[in-house]
Amino acid sequence: MVTNYTSAYSVTLPQSNIETMNALGMKLRSVLGQSCPRCHQGDLFINKNPYKVENWDKMHADCSHCGLHFEMEPGFFQGAMYVSYALGVAFSVAVVIVNVLVGFNPLVYFVANTVVLILLAPFIFRWSRALYMNFFIGYDASLAKSAKSSDSLIQTPGV
Repeated sequence: MVTNYTSAYSVTLPQSNIETMNALGMKLRSVLGQSCPRCHQGDLFINKNPYKVENWDKMHADCSHCGLHFEMEPGFFQGAMYVSYALGVAFSVAVVIVNVLVGFNPLVYFVANTVVLILLAPFIFRWSRALYMNFFIGYDASLAKSAKSSDSLIQTPGV
């Protein structure tokens, strides 16, 4: 049990809730940062810029730090299409809410929704793949630490 004494009231949270919140934060970091879901060190995509046209959708085959093979089976990322659809719907709902708040106009909604979805398409593609991978692969702190420690070693030739 962890007790927080930052206010006049003491709040006691079970350790499992803190671990759950930490795990969700790590998943969010992996998805938004588009990094390996297992070690959070290696990049998923070859190019960090999703708007670079020639390879915006190209992924590394394996993690450069922990060696995780990203495509666990042939056609694995077909499931990410459903996640992509859900993200597209979420952004469309956000555009509807903003449009309703400023006074609903169907033409403005259509144009704004089209522009938002076209501009965010590379991000939606990448986030959906990262999110889909995080559904199936958990974070392993020991791999992240071993990857960091092996990266920090300086190898000098001839010594």
